[in-house]
Amino acid sequence: MQLEATVTDDRWERLEQRIADIQSGIAEIRTIYETHSRAIERIERTLFGNGNAGLCTKVSAILWMSSAIAGFVAVLLAQAIARWIG
Repeated sequence: MQLEATVTDDRWERLEQRIADIQSGIAEIRTIYETHSRAIERIERTLFGNGNAGLCTKVSAILWMSSAIAGFVAVLLAQAIARWIG
């Protein structure tokens, strides 16, 4: 009877150790998750602005302005070629 109790106690100790290992792993994962979550929030604020003009909006505005300038230059060039030919 004593031997069975010892085996059971050993099993309990191993189970408790495994549970402690799992709990420490979960704590590490939570720490990493919180850090990654904050980093993702920071990136989203930078890209989308969170109420301000974010990077995506600024890049889009620059593309619209450059396409407008390119269109204006194309019209000027077409007029210059038309006067030169005509």
